[in-house]
Amino acid sequence: MNRKNEPASPRSSKPALSLDPRYILRITGVLLVICLITALLLGAVNAVTKPRIDALQAEKIRAAMSLVLEADEYLPIQLQKDLRDVQSVSEARTGGRTLGYVVQVTSNGSQGEMQMMVGVDVDNRVTGVSVIKHSETPNIGTKVVADQSVLDRFIGMDHAHGEITVNSGTNRFDGISGATASSKGVAAGVNTALTAAYEAASGQVK
Repeated sequence: MNRKNEPASPRSSKPALSLDPRYILRITGVLLVICLITALLLGAVNAVTKPRIDALQAEKIRAAMSLVLEADEYLPIQLQKDLRDVQSVSEARTGGRTLGYVVQVTSNGSQGEMQMMVGVDVDNRVTGVSVIKHSETPNIGTKVVADQSVLDRFIGMDHAHGEITVNSGTNRFDGISGATASSKGVAAGVNTALTAAYEAASGQVK
């Protein structure tokens, strides 16, 4: 059958989507206002909460300092020699007399970085160790970093016979079975603190 002479069927067409430019501008303006208000609210909340957060952090740091070496005041000092993993060094003083130094250090445990506070007296002996932040495995690494009786084993140790080692050597720290990596991490932090305190006591400060 010849269909050449049949009229062509009209093609279906969809209406073109058209947005009112004024509508687009209005939506954009509303979104900008919402973003601005949100930013202002976040800024206001931060302004209110930041001083409190900073105060709590300072209180936590002060408590950790007192735990490792009790003193009336802690005066921040800056070593002339940069030591890796040393966050801060403070001179512990009571009645104008230097009792020693409190060193904040970082070290690597079994599950990542840990932050420690270590007290060292004027004879370069450890007076206390406190782990203030860590991510060690519960009931394994925490048997070292969260047990003050274990950390207190470092008290009295020094570098007179070399660096502190774990479970062997003449200057050994007896670690916890199954938590050797955590024990080594804490020992490394204590070694760093002893070195920093020695530098401070030697007068190498700005």
